[in-house]
Amino acid sequence: MRPKKTLQEREKELRSLFATPTGRAELEALASRYTAADGKLMAGRSSVITYLLIYEREHGLIGG
Repeated sequence: MRPKKTLQEREKELRSLFATPTGRAELEALASRYTAADGKLMAGRSSVITYLLIYEREHGLIGG
């Protein structure tokens, strides 16, 4: 079993995805899945990266 990624590791990974149009589309799709899973909408002014990190921390998917 792999250890959980740290917040910093996951943020770096998400930022590298955000650098390409395909990666941005992947992030938006992931955010849509997270929204469907727990019903919380992304705040209008927050970035998709912030939304994903908050969701993943709240659900124990990444470490502190």
